[in-house]
Amino acid sequence: MSARVHIRNLAFNWGGHVATLLVMFFLSPYIVGKLDAATYGIWSLLNVLTGYMGIFDLGVRASVGRHVALYLGKGDHQGVDETIRAGFGFFTLIGGLILLSGIILGWIFPLIFKGVGGGNYAVVRLLLPILSVNIWISIISSIYSSVLAAHDRFDIARIVDLFVLIVRTILTVWVLEVGWGLWGLTIAILVGNIFALIGNKIFATRVYDGLKTFPLLYSKKRFSELIGYGVPAFISNASVKIIGQSDLVIIGILLSVSDVREYNVGAMLIYYSTTFIVIIGRTFFPEMQRTVAKGKLGEAKHIFYRQLQTSLCFGILMFVGFAFFSKSFIHLWMFQEGFGLESVASAAKIMTILSISKIITLYIAPCKFALASSGQVNYYAKITLMEAVINLIFSIFFVTVLHSGIVGVAFGTLLSRLCVSIIIPKYLLKEWKINFVSYAKKALIPGIISIGLFSITCYLLQTLWFPSTWMIFIVHIILACTMWFIIASYLLIPVEIIVKAKTFFKKRFLFKVRS
Repeated sequence: MSARVHIRNLAFNWGGHVATLLVMFFLSPYIVGKLDAATYGIWSLLNVLTGYMGIFDLGVRASVGRHVALYLGKGDHQGVDETIRAGFGFFTLIGGLILLSGIILGWIFPLIFKGVGGGNYAVVRLLLPILSVNIWISIISSIYSSVLAAHDRFDIARIVDLFVLIVRTILTVWVLEVGWGLWGLTIAILVGNIFALIGNKIFATRVYDGLKTFPLLYSKKRFSELIGYGVPAFISNASVKIIGQSDLVIIGILLSVSDVREYNVGAMLIYYSTTFIVIIGRTFFPEMQRTVAKGKLGEAKHIFYRQLQTSLCFGILMFVGFAFFSKSFIHLWMFQEGFGLESVASAAKIMTILSISKIITLYIAPCKFALASSGQVNYYAKITLMEAVINLIFSIFFVTVLHSGIVGVAFGTLLSRLCVSIIIPKYLLKEWKINFVSYAKKALIPGIISIGLFSITCYLLQTLWFPSTWMIFIVHIILACTMWFIIASYLLIPVEIIVKAKTFFKKRFLFKVRS
């Protein structure tokens, strides 16, 4: 695939997520203001628990996407057809289990989380089963979306997502204005996912003429194939959910649902921004998968380096910036009646700690996609599970023994990530026979130097001119981004891309001058 197609796909993927971030930026303070601390904490926990329900797919969702791209790369259209129909067959069976888990979690929710309040008991016990149905709808929708991704039609997939985002945002504002609270937020999400299912189905059918949903396929061969790849992916995804979302559960159980709000505000932008890095991997993955399927490991290594350098270029800018600008940003963003200076300070600490932990993942995430493309997901699954267990141990220890509150939970995430930060890249270098010196020169050393230089830049900006207003904050962002572009141009962006960009702009400029 040409760099032009990569750029197009990244542009649409990032454009779609930028739209999500913008909505989150303006909508989150509105929701915080409309809901009290306990209700907002309950809503955050409901989203975490329904996210956990998604792991019941046993990784088959990811496996369907991988095998569709794999068989397309091989030109095996029967394999594509049977993979899709087997995926639908499997999720039809698993839907009942997801619903049952929603009913059970709904009944035990008020018993395990502190500060829920008697008035919310009945509401939670009804909403979790409804949200579990919503999870099943999103899983089915993802199969159609994986067909679009396998054909590199991220542009269509993101247009569908944008439409769904608009519908969900309008509904969210409306239901909160009329006072529907948790019920209204649930309805908004459910309606949005129904639209996503319809839109993805329509366009996937147009992109891939041979797409069939029925008859559902219950094939031992296909199920074994999907689960064989899917179970390690399931372990990885479950571990990632534990690492990323168990923090809220621990806080709700050991502290209170009200404390969930401060942690979630501090972590929210980190979670949303992490998707940018995941999007980079998902954008490069179909081509990497097809390349590996054809046995072109040298070309796959080139794609890996391109993904790694792209992740570093955008990831360092985001996460180092978040670490240094956390307090000023959250104060400007969230400070209001009901979310005072103490809440701002707590959320800012969470944002800083989690940002540092995410810098580490910039080297790990590309390795994950590279291992997945060659079917080597077992090792990554084991390491990620180990990280999840260490995270839980550290977080519980900091809260119960050291009494460090929500800050201790965030430190648990950081320390567990430090424990496994070297293992996965080292394994990939060995499996793909990548020379460490070459890896260090292309990515490791330039990345570390870039982090140091950009950290100094952000520190000086905050120290010399603290952003007390949005106008000053925006000026800071412009200055920081300008400095980062200079740093990345010399240290991270591949020379051939810089040369192509210069040639492109020179041609455009000369054309305009001559015209």
